[in-house]
Amino acid sequence: MKPVLGVVIFLVGSILAVGQVTETDWVRGTDFSRYHSYTWATSVYPIQDPDASMGIASIVQAELQAKEVQFVGPQQKFDLFVTYNAQINPDPQKPSRKLITVALRIFDSRNNQVIWRAGGNVALVNDKKQNRISVRELIAAMFQKYPPS
Repeated sequence: MKPVLGVVIFLVGSILAVGQVTETDWVRGTDFSRYHSYTWATSVYPIQDPDASMGIASIVQAELQAKEVQFVGPQQKFDLFVTYNAQINPDPQKPSRKLITVALRIFDSRNNQVIWRAGGNVALVNDKKQNRISVRELIAAMFQKYPPS
C-alpha cells in the first residue's frame, strides 16, 4: 500500500470513532533506543491554521523531549523527522458535533521510512481553551505508546 493511501485510510478509520480514540503502529523490530534527535518535515496535508499548527507542534515537541528525543534544525544531523496533520469533520454518530483527527508520523532519516505512526480523534466543544486541553491530552495518549514496548 502506498504511504499516502495508508495515511488517508488511517485518518478515515480514526474519524469513525467517538470521543478520544487513539491508535498506534510501528515497524516491529525497530531499535527505538538509537533515536535521539529529530527535525520537522512538511506533512502531505499541512494544517492551514498557523495557530493550530504551532500549537500541535509545541505539544509534539514537548512529548518527544520528555522521551529524550531532541529537536535540531534541518541543517544539523538528525535521526528522525516528524510530520503531523489535523482535520476537523462532523462526527458520523452525531453530525451536530465536530471531531478533530490528529495524525503523527515519525520517519527514520536514514531511509525515509515510517517507523511509528499514531492517530486519534477527540470531540470538540464551544470552548477553545478546553479544545486545546483535549488535543494536548489526545497527543499525550498517543505518546504513551512511544517508544513501543
